[in-house]
Amino acid sequence: MIERLVAWALRAPMIVMLLALGLVVAGAWSYKELDIEAYPNPVPPLVEIIAQPEGMSAEDVERYVTVPLEIGLAGMPGLEHTRSQSLFGLADVKCYFSWGTSYEAARQEVLNRLNMIQLPDGVQAGVSPWNAIGEVFRYELKGKGYSLRDLKTAQDWILERQFKQVPGVIDVVSFGGETKQYQVNVDPFRLRGYNVNLDQLIDAIQSSNQNVGGQRLTVGEQAYTIRGVGLVKNVHDIEAIVVAARGGVPIRVRDVATVELGFAPRLGIVGHDDNDDIVQGTVLMRYGGQTPKTLEGIHARVEHIRSAHLLPPGMEIVPYYDRGNLVALTTHTVLENVVVGMLLVTVILVLFLGHWRAALVTALNIPLALLFAFCGMVASDTPANLISIGAVDFGIVVDSTVIMMESIFHFLGKHGEGTIQDRILAGAKQVARPMAFSTIIIGIAFLPLFTMKGVSGVIFSPMAHTYAFAIGGAIFLALTLTPALASRVIPPSTEDKDSWATRGLKKLYWPIFRFAVMRPKTALVVSLLPVLFCLSLFNALGGEFMPKLEEGNLWIRATLPTSVSLEQSGKYVGRMRSILRGCPSGPQECTDKNRKYPEVLTVISQLGRPDDGTDVAGFHNIELFAPLKPTKEWRSGMTKARLTDELSRDLAEAFPGAVFNFSQMISDNVEEAMSGVKGENSIKVFGPDVADNEKIADQIGGVLDNVVGIRDLGIVRSSGQPSVKIVPDRQTCSRYGLNTGNVEAVIQAAIGGKAVTRVYEGDRTFDLTVRWLPPYRESLEAIKELMIFAPDGTPVPLAQIAQVTIEDSPSVIFREDGLRYTPLKFSVRGRDLESTVAEAQQRVAATVKTGYDTHLEWSGEINELREAQARLALIVPATLILIALLVYGSVRNFWATLIVLCNIPVACAGGILALFLARLNFSVSAAMGFISIFGIAIQDAMLVVSYFLRLRAEGESIQSAALDASMSRLRAVLMTTLVAMFGLLPAALSHGIGSETQKPLAVVVIGGAMMLAVAARVVQPPLLVLVHGALERFERRREVRRQSRAALNEKSSDDPQQATG
Repeated sequence: MIERLVAWALRAPMIVMLLALGLVVAGAWSYKELDIEAYPNPVPPLVEIIAQPEGMSAEDVERYVTVPLEIGLAGMPGLEHTRSQSLFGLADVKCYFSWGTSYEAARQEVLNRLNMIQLPDGVQAGVSPWNAIGEVFRYELKGKGYSLRDLKTAQDWILERQFKQVPGVIDVVSFGGETKQYQVNVDPFRLRGYNVNLDQLIDAIQSSNQNVGGQRLTVGEQAYTIRGVGLVKNVHDIEAIVVAARGGVPIRVRDVATVELGFAPRLGIVGHDDNDDIVQGTVLMRYGGQTPKTLEGIHARVEHIRSAHLLPPGMEIVPYYDRGNLVALTTHTVLENVVVGMLLVTVILVLFLGHWRAALVTALNIPLALLFAFCGMVASDTPANLISIGAVDFGIVVDSTVIMMESIFHFLGKHGEGTIQDRILAGAKQVARPMAFSTIIIGIAFLPLFTMKGVSGVIFSPMAHTYAFAIGGAIFLALTLTPALASRVIPPSTEDKDSWATRGLKKLYWPIFRFAVMRPKTALVVSLLPVLFCLSLFNALGGEFMPKLEEGNLWIRATLPTSVSLEQSGKYVGRMRSILRGCPSGPQECTDKNRKYPEVLTVISQLGRPDDGTDVAGFHNIELFAPLKPTKEWRSGMTKARLTDELSRDLAEAFPGAVFNFSQMISDNVEEAMSGVKGENSIKVFGPDVADNEKIADQIGGVLDNVVGIRDLGIVRSSGQPSVKIVPDRQTCSRYGLNTGNVEAVIQAAIGGKAVTRVYEGDRTFDLTVRWLPPYRESLEAIKELMIFAPDGTPVPLAQIAQVTIEDSPSVIFREDGLRYTPLKFSVRGRDLESTVAEAQQRVAATVKTGYDTHLEWSGEINELREAQARLALIVPATLILIALLVYGSVRNFWATLIVLCNIPVACAGGILALFLARLNFSVSAAMGFISIFGIAIQDAMLVVSYFLRLRAEGESIQSAALDASMSRLRAVLMTTLVAMFGLLPAALSHGIGSETQKPLAVVVIGGAMMLAVAARVVQPPLLVLVHGALERFERRREVRRQSRAALNEKSSDDPQQATG
């Protein structure tokens, strides 16, 4: 079949070239349609449920909302974990489903279950639109002369609606500003004076704010609809509502209360640089959405809002975060590395083939194979990311073309009989089997990538598919386009002679090979010692799951005492922003010239949470986003690690007692989604009693303080939230004809405020709330004097029928799979993750003792690393066995198979040395590099060993065959090895945004390829001589023994004849 395909390509070269041109067009279109993301979503299908029971304490939220939700959602198909947080007025439940579960199916199952869960009256639970990598666009809404209320109203009712119309956008989160609200602030003494109670006031307002329909009225030939319009329109309408009448005199709302336009109690504040209070919007992309297309729609919508003048005059959208910038930077880094790698591969081919036309024909398949991969990825709906494209070694991909071109070049140089097409076809026939074998070997070597599960599978599965598509395309091109172009651009009179580079290398390697075959034992020892030394360096490598993707920003989380108020936290936030920018203390203006940290572009702070509860946080939580300038604009010698350390020190000095954690924007969201804790790594102390959990957490914190590498350590405390506890006395209440429900209803409305109806302004609606005037609800004494009206109208002070006390209660309650826990969060800096956590776990296990109902769990990347290591420990040996079987099936010689497999540890030694010298940790990315080098190692060994076996079959001596095989295959071996090495050299040397994740893989491949080019060349000849020499001696001894036995048998058979004679 291969021969027929090559023959067809040679008969119809123009058709082949037109097909190649079509591939260029299709590949370019596929690239535009490709779903490109800087980093894949490493979080399993996650459905988040949010409920906001207004005014409930954390304990009541847990009891009445969170636990019923957890029970009602348990047992869903594919559900693996349930994590929840209960805060004042907020319940957040996250349902984690197994990998492979359809997100849409999981979401629908959650919605179905929510309809059957009974929650307290007025409490509704809904599915949150948030996902770990969904925040793609953030902006500030500005407008000179507009109040925060005006800006927030425009954000809620104009921008939110506009952005939701963009395909791919699931929601818009508004944060900051003041939510407009109509407020009726009641004077309890005036109520008492008019003998009116609070329920009467609320009923009057509700009944006076509605429209009704009166069916139709027929007038002549027309039908008129009948409407009763009674909606209030403004403050004056509300003030004029009649509550009651005394002696024919109406008592209106304005007689017992003041009505005003205000704003709802604030749950959070956003600040930007010197501005302490702004309005921010965050556009969320749906789960599984395509970032480029979604952002394209968002940008178009922003332009539409501007051109259509949808915002009031002077208001404008000012973006400060756009995921497209990160995607563009990482894509630029990847494409730059790929293009430079292609050029380097082309140079290597020219140097070794010595014929620029043949080299260009070979190199042309690299971009075409990439375009073919784009087509395959779009057709299979495989997303592209930094690793899936940037970590692909197109030197490996083009190996099949190299093999084909070298054979064609060799046959053309013989000037044998027949046309140029006949000689090309002859060359193709000779390498058909080696090409197939090479491709299968590389395919099997990448088998672990296809079998990875969980987070590792999500990250590396696209890379495996990209390799598969690219290699498949390269083989097809090698069998069609390469012969067709060779027949047109390479002259028939081409000479197959070594290039100057090949001659120089042969001159260099000849004495080494000669020494290796003449003194094999010495050569083997000398060559294996550095290999063994390099392998021993593996234990000196640190371990981590994946290098951090550089996003070009800092995300700093400040954790204050849980009892802190919004107002007090707000006083700290401005100073934090100033420190992060490096502004001088004093009245002088903050500029780049006088700033301590000019690398920080700007700082946006988030205190608390947005109104919709999508960011689960209290007033003790402050998040600061600091985009950074491009590194080329940084001060000399400044690095991100140094900048982080200096900022951490300055913040700790300014705010003793606060805990600061440093991360990046996307990374922070991912870490929180994966572990359920707002921190890079965490330890969870499970137990039923929050206070006991915190005592154990304090012990663990004391141990971790002494572990080198652990930074930003902090306990997320639940207890310590002061609360006013009001407990009605049932017997006393009954004496006044009251029950506890009457008392609590008044408490909820009078103190907390109750939204009793809504005011419509066109297509916008705003809450109308009722509560006491501030002097009657903003102190403990005022609360005790709160009047509760008995059925007969008798006013009763609250303190007379209820016990009012102050006590501590939990501010937040964490739960996982139905159990309470207290988390400790920490970061690891200046040391590798694996050894740091291993030491920490050892010390904690030896020091901290837990009770029968308490246990610890470690969360974060360490779990993903160990899971990936466990899977690789099973898959890699199985892969090596498959490779060994394939090699044996090709050479049909057990010892030759072992010699071929010896190339793998040699290549691994080079990868380990490269990681050690580059000061990189062993990670899953590095492991993929080792897997990538397997195929090259086997392919190179096979080229030498198979040729050696052929020479031995032709009668050459062992030394001569080993020397000839090493020299004859030197060009092919070095060419494939160096092509693979230089294909990833730009990725290894790159320092651009996004280069971190592909660098370990590239470094391992380069180190392994260099070791194959040097050490493996010296190891193979003596191995061949020693092993086959020993086999030959063994065969000779066995032959001598066989002959001896035959002689003895012959002699014994002759003796009886002599005796008879």
